[in-house]
Amino acid sequence: MRKYLLTLLSLILVSCSSAEPLPNDVSVETTEVVIEEAPTTSTSTTTTVPVEEPYALDQFGLELVEPPTEIEEQINELMTLVEKWVGLEYLEIPKYHFYTLSNYQEYNALDYLDNFEEDYEEGEWERAVLSQNMWGLNDLSPEELLDLQVEFQRCFSAGSYNLLDKILRVPIKKNQKKLNLYEQSVVIHELVHSLQGQHFATDEWYEEMDNLDDFTYYYGFVALMEAQAEYVEGKYLLGFDTYDRQDYISQIPNIQCRVSLPSYFYIPAELYYEFGPILADQIIKNGKMEALNSALFGYINNGLNTLPTSEQIYDPARFFIDERYEELTSKTIELDNYILIDEGSFGALDLVYLMQDKIGQTNAINAAVGIGGGNWKDYEDSSGNLLMTLKLTGDNKDELQEIYEAFILWGNAQSRFSSSESYLNGSLFKGSTNFWIYNDQSFIRIVLSQDLDLLNSISNQLNEF
Repeated sequence: MRKYLLTLLSLILVSCSSAEPLPNDVSVETTEVVIEEAPTTSTSTTTTVPVEEPYALDQFGLELVEPPTEIEEQINELMTLVEKWVGLEYLEIPKYHFYTLSNYQEYNALDYLDNFEEDYEEGEWERAVLSQNMWGLNDLSPEELLDLQVEFQRCFSAGSYNLLDKILRVPIKKNQKKLNLYEQSVVIHELVHSLQGQHFATDEWYEEMDNLDDFTYYYGFVALMEAQAEYVEGKYLLGFDTYDRQDYISQIPNIQCRVSLPSYFYIPAELYYEFGPILADQIIKNGKMEALNSALFGYINNGLNTLPTSEQIYDPARFFIDERYEELTSKTIELDNYILIDEGSFGALDLVYLMQDKIGQTNAINAAVGIGGGNWKDYEDSSGNLLMTLKLTGDNKDELQEIYEAFILWGNAQSRFSSSESYLNGSLFKGSTNFWIYNDQSFIRIVLSQDLDLLNSISNQLNEF
């Protein structure tokens, strides 16, 4: 996937002190707004109904809810708590937008589509989905997958903070006087992100990654940002007595999503909310919150290549020894009628992303934390057919072998491969997509192609790229 969310999110229906990934398929309770037409009569009398002007509109023309003085005072109090627990002060008053729930959901959908149109040039989305199909992640069409993702964006978030415009967004009711306990917990989570945005240059590092088209450090860094927000929100929840907690639970909105996304879609959330807090807790224990802030200041102080990696989130020991990915390159394959259209780096989360559904989380992560570095390349012909290559190295030969064995397990777990055989010193899995893998003890080389003859035509290059 080349689409990276610009927003840091509070997940709906998830207590931020004990977050779990959302289920794949849950029912929805929707509320329909029914507009009743006034009955017509035979009188000619015209009644003028005053039209209430909206408080304000967002960039999509959606109406914002004006926060009353009481809510603004609550936010100021929550800001004080955030400053105390994070150990940093706000440089300016955070920007925030309040919406009705329906408008908030519509904003999420429109914003996602807006970013989507900017992120994908003509043909890129179709290639991205075909790549997922060939890796066995799903069998959806580009249209089907996009529709699912848009609908998911509508309903799965209780609040958000945008990395670029640095606006906090939360749904409330019209004419609501105060935030309830649940809404306060959402706001305090997003206020942490707002404080991060002011101190850690979140817009700058995102834009630099986007310009480089290299998001190697995106997920690891976001995991620590979310972990810090989770930590502060957890401190807030710990202040509840028994009655407060009961009220809090009763206030969680019963909003669910009528979408069934492929399960790999939730893997980043697992990294953020399952593994990120583990590393953050260890950092805080070793050096208090100042140490976590120092890790988040990494971009400002030393640039992208010092930010946490997803591998360090999965295995905190690698964070404390500052283990880094090896910059790996691969030779371009020469192939008639095919051109190199894209390439990039490959890290721990990428491997988990590909494998977890087929071999389980434990096996996938155990293999992933042994990655030394990786490079992938995509080639395309005039008909839109893809040839994909992946070159990996491990931290050592044993780690490389573990990755290789995980891929073999992954191949054997899929019925879409009709057979497997030895081929050019490696293993070839045949099917609608053909998957070849070879471990020469220095590198793992992988090729995916829908055309077996195409694979044969480049056989003399497979051990060398």
